[in-house]
Amino acid sequence: MSPSMLDVVLGPLLQEAIGSPKLLTDLAGLEKYIAESYSSRSFIELLQNADDAIATRILIRRVGSHIVVANNGRPFTAQDFESLCRSAASQKERNTNIGYRGIGFKSVVHFADTIHIFSGELEATFSRTLTRAVVPQAASVPLIRIPHHIDPLVKTELLPIIEALQGDGYNTVFVFSHLIAQFVESEFEGLDPTSILFLRNISEVKIDSGALTTISIQRETVDRFAIRATLNCSSAKLSWLVFNAGNSSIAIPEYGKSGETPNINEAVVHAFLPTIEPTGFGIKVNGDISTDPSRTRVIYDETTLSTIQQLAKNYVDILERYLSRKKPTPADCSNVRALAPGFDPRLLALQKKTFKTYFVEAIKAVSEKRLRKYYCKPKWVNPNDFELLTSDLITATISPKISEIEGMEAFLLYLGVNVNTLEMISAALCKQNISTQGAAEITSYIANQHSLKKIAADSVDLDWKIWSVGKARVSMNEARSSKVKFDRDYVDLITEKSGLSSELKRLVGAITDSKVADKLIPQDNTKPLQISSETSAGFGSDAPIGLPRQSVSLVKWRSAEQQILSLFNSDGWEATDVSRQNVGYDIEATDANGKKYYIEVKSINNAGQEFTFTSNEEATAREKGDSYIIALVLQQNEQLAVMLIENPTSILKFERQCKQWVWLCSAYDFVPRNYKFA
Repeated sequence: MSPSMLDVVLGPLLQEAIGSPKLLTDLAGLEKYIAESYSSRSFIELLQNADDAIATRILIRRVGSHIVVANNGRPFTAQDFESLCRSAASQKERNTNIGYRGIGFKSVVHFADTIHIFSGELEATFSRTLTRAVVPQAASVPLIRIPHHIDPLVKTELLPIIEALQGDGYNTVFVFSHLIAQFVESEFEGLDPTSILFLRNISEVKIDSGALTTISIQRETVDRFAIRATLNCSSAKLSWLVFNAGNSSIAIPEYGKSGETPNINEAVVHAFLPTIEPTGFGIKVNGDISTDPSRTRVIYDETTLSTIQQLAKNYVDILERYLSRKKPTPADCSNVRALAPGFDPRLLALQKKTFKTYFVEAIKAVSEKRLRKYYCKPKWVNPNDFELLTSDLITATISPKISEIEGMEAFLLYLGVNVNTLEMISAALCKQNISTQGAAEITSYIANQHSLKKIAADSVDLDWKIWSVGKARVSMNEARSSKVKFDRDYVDLITEKSGLSSELKRLVGAITDSKVADKLIPQDNTKPLQISSETSAGFGSDAPIGLPRQSVSLVKWRSAEQQILSLFNSDGWEATDVSRQNVGYDIEATDANGKKYYIEVKSINNAGQEFTFTSNEEATAREKGDSYIIALVLQQNEQLAVMLIENPTSILKFERQCKQWVWLCSAYDFVPRNYKFA
């Protein structure tokens, strides 16, 4: 009869231990160090072992005084078992298997004094008590070194559990006995669902410690560059776009239209399993990265630095995927939000070397040539008019919806992206019908640059339609032949942006003459200007467009813009935050019928409090008419009060005041709808 797998492995190990008890004592010290280094990561190491065994399911269950961990991977071979017993003797290859050091399983000794293994024909026990009995010469002994035959009484007790699991398709079962309870419970509670995000095979983790928790992952192909990994657990469901390139992977959380900002602190480096090293972005990264024995901290050796180079190329590939899109969707913008850094890259030179410093340096090196073909929107024109003016350009123009995501514009410029110039859009200025706001912005920029002697008067094309007369944008030749002056709101916008109306007069005089300037520019009028004597009575709970009537879960003391965004999205609208784009409103929203609204959010501290309107907002409200809404938001201790006012310039009384020109509203009835905070 041939010897069992246990006897084949046990013989040489026992012989070595008896022949060198001091070595066994040394191994006990090494095991203790490993267990301390891997503290709170034992179950993660068991995930790794299961994934390397090509398991798709793993179960962690509390059964009386035991913890049972089972997987449906291939059973142990004699070589696998010997590697488990020895230290740093794994036959696994780096970057082919997750566990290659051969020491990870030793981490379990910090929460159990006895371990039983059932896998295929293998049945074995690890026990310090049994090892001391066979090697009494050793001062101390390790738990995972000398395997023993399972006590028949113990086997009889465990057999129903093992057979039930084997009947469910689990091929390998570990039973941990004589538990150190505080360690076990903390490990249960601390298991991060994203621990399985980059595993190759595991698709389901069940944790049964009284209440059953199931973590599952479904992987589907999106295109030849990405897969969608959807994580489901009892507390949440979240999809990740995972981009694989070479031996590296980058995962982006998919928040869709919610506009939620990725948690930078949770976005960590994975060496297949998570470390505690942040990436510096809203993304998780994975690859052949060296770590310390605890697998929690990154070691920056040659292999890691090479992987960082791969990750940088992968990052730039992903970034270009979105930079090249003329009309990015809300989901695209959400994904780019995760690609924005959570720090100022210009300050990296002052910081100690970490993953994010190496990563950004590598990204910059890759980007210097590849991203120079892209152009961002300049600060002196709003996004809508910019997209109109660049619609026919053959240059790679980045949509403002992408570049104006918080932190992204500065990062793109740092990486070598260029900015569109006045010269590049000059041809479009002769033919495109831009808004009053856009005309004022461009004129303000030209006036400012002219005063600084950076733009000569003779370089301003008289055919540019950047002058507003009779609510139309006209060329200078058309303007000076007109019998009316520049529109008042147009001049007010220029004054608001430049600070001085004299800049406009100086510019017009330089490109024509002083008589034309005097004729075209209206005299300033600082007297209060009433738009309407009516008030907002009746525009609250029953505003024409309505507000969500069902129960809405709102987080207390978020910004007013975020609260309104949540309200409209919860009611089935497509709402997007554009507050950073300086377009005269904070939110663009489309209702279920496809009608678009433009919402300016005003936060107030008490009902009836005055609020101001900038000239930009006032001009935009007039232009948008019934599609423009003011949302007044009053955040109270237990609820959020919201009032919507449609077409505010037609029903509210505003007074024009000289505070670098704002419009003040002090008379309205506050009739809100109230929402309790979750």
